[in-house]
Amino acid sequence: SVDLKRTMSTVIIALLPALIYGIYNSGYQYYSQLDVPFTFLDAFIHGSWKILPMIIVSYAVGLSIEFAFAIFRNHPINEGYLVTGLLIPMIMPINVPLWMVAISVIFAVVIGKEVFGGTGMNILNPALTARAFLFFAYPSHMSGDNVWIDTTLEKGQKLIDGFSGATPLADFASGIEYNGSLFASYFNGTIPGSISETSIIAILIGAIILLITGIGSWRTMISVFAGGYVMGLLFNLWGATEFMN
Repeated sequence: SVDLKRTMSTVIIALLPALIYGIYNSGYQYYSQLDVPFTFLDAFIHGSWKILPMIIVSYAVGLSIEFAFAIFRNHPINEGYLVTGLLIPMIMPINVPLWMVAISVIFAVVIGKEVFGGTGMNILNPALTARAFLFFAYPSHMSGDNVWIDTTLEKGQKLIDGFSGATPLADFASGIEYNGSLFASYFNGTIPGSISETSIIAILIGAIILLITGIGSWRTMISVFAGGYVMGLLFNLWGATEFMN
């Protein structure tokens, strides 16, 4: 009974905690720059206003390409893009333009997936392919000091000229706090970052859902974590630059 449709539906459910928190945190970071009182609903509405259009564009463009390839190949429509279409906006900075989202989706679906034969045949992760494409094609929109926090008011006016801050490693080294203790800020997710990457709690909830339903593999999760941790230790031992210490 666990077919592709049920698998993809379960993954989408597992993504919802990180997405919902990402919507709230995007609004939270915005109102924090205004330095005015705001409620959870205020932050959530603002985050929704910025993020929902990205999701709509991602699904509209991606599914259109999926339908076109299915018709051309005379294959049935599969549910593979349902997850990819949600993941792509979730791993983007809040200020990425919608037309860039559309271009990255086209590149990810065509080059990262369909050229290999479609769902289950691709050797690249389409969502990460989209992010990698934008990172190298439009680096100023994917890194720097203006991409992590929405800095626009209504009618397009700039809220602030820019936002600059230390990296997470520098924060830990200097003991900077965002909201409460430094560890709590990074664990809860009340920090600038890509839309749904900041909250460890929300991501762990999604991981637990995947493990309980049998969709996710604890071996894969542990391997990814161990690989990143070991690589971090190696860089720390090497210490070629101050960022590796």
